[in-house]
Amino acid sequence: MLMPTPSILIIHEPKAAEKFSSILDKTGAKVHVANSFEQANNLLSFLHPDLILLTAHMEQGDGRLYCQQIRATLTHPRPVLVLLHTSEDVNERISCFRYGADDVLGENIDRSELAIRILAHLRRRQEELSNPLTQLPSANLIRRMLEQCLVSDRAWAALSIDLNNLRVYNETYGDLAGDQLIKALGAILMDTVGDSDFAGHIEADDFLVITTPERRLELAERICHQFDDISKRFYPPEDVKRGYLISTGRGGIRRRIPLISIAVGIISSNTKRFQSYVDVLTTARDFRYMAKLSPGSNWAGDHMAKEPAGQKEPPARSRILVVEPDGAMACLLQEILSLEGYSVAVTNSAEDALHMAHDIQPDLILLESNLSDRRMDGWGLCRVVKEDKDLSSIWVVMVTSHPDQSLALESGADLYLPKPFDMPMLLSEVNLLLRSRYR
Repeated sequence: MLMPTPSILIIHEPKAAEKFSSILDKTGAKVHVANSFEQANNLLSFLHPDLILLTAHMEQGDGRLYCQQIRATLTHPRPVLVLLHTSEDVNERISCFRYGADDVLGENIDRSELAIRILAHLRRRQEELSNPLTQLPSANLIRRMLEQCLVSDRAWAALSIDLNNLRVYNETYGDLAGDQLIKALGAILMDTVGDSDFAGHIEADDFLVITTPERRLELAERICHQFDDISKRFYPPEDVKRGYLISTGRGGIRRRIPLISIAVGIISSNTKRFQSYVDVLTTARDFRYMAKLSPGSNWAGDHMAKEPAGQKEPPARSRILVVEPDGAMACLLQEILSLEGYSVAVTNSAEDALHMAHDIQPDLILLESNLSDRRMDGWGLCRVVKEDKDLSSIWVVMVTSHPDQSLALESGADLYLPKPFDMPMLLSEVNLLLRSRYR
């Protein structure tokens, strides 16, 4: 797997700096040279080296004091500090560590030994900057990799990846089970990426892959398919058979939550000139949120066709169908929802509601289970709506005094809200569902 090129800063007199630079160039690192502490300070204002090799004796001052200064001023992740010292006195060398050096080497150290020691420090630093859960490069190495991509002449693509519905999974099975899912996704990325690709773990379930524009769609598809192949192993058989989990909210609200899946947002340097690594992460995450609008594992990106400028219109007023046998409650809901800007239709009959659903195609149905129809109650209406391919995408909120929330969710309702309910809570939940359709 590709890794960001490490960076080394050498602080020494010109002749010695040239000698050490020629040695460390062979390690594959990007080597920078400063011949004074002032010059080093200027470089460190924009350069973030992984390691600083400096001498204890400079004309401008003591290298040990400069080590102390770096420790006090540079924020995490601080570079590894390797101090070169001419003295063979043990006490002198010990004092260097007390001033903040991470390693002390002799000025006349063998070339091969110096290169090996520096490589060992860089390897250790890479391990420290890896995520402890997945062992993938963490946020600082991801930033370094993206910054190198931004100044590269080569085209590249980035995939922003995370898990859908992880919070509910953790609530149901515990954080340790959730960590196992995150580790599984990390292992899939390690298995999927090639030698010229990069995979990193930013935090929690947030991952980033860097690849070539030609491979970005193939990688996204392989990652989604591999995850879907193994994800059901992390559920009890009865939950897999049911096909969803139940999330419990305040006020007795119950939601149907789909089984866990992944979302991938894809961007490419061929379609946009990015200004910074933050711009890269933000844009990729925006496409990842688009991928979440579709059920199951999915991806979205800047490769997708865009509508011509001026053609896209904002969505019309959201339509809500209220199916409520209590006349007073039906009127109250119609009035309040209308004041909120929704287009509202009302009925107390399941059969009429089914016809109206086909005619007006509501975005959401507020449904009471206890209806007066002889042929169909609220549970039956919910099942019919969710099994009808023309109506199945309609949100169904079961607003009922029936105490069995599992019956509501098994009928296909997206949300169970027990009566009596708090009206602001109802409006908040309705707004949340309808907004998710137009994100």
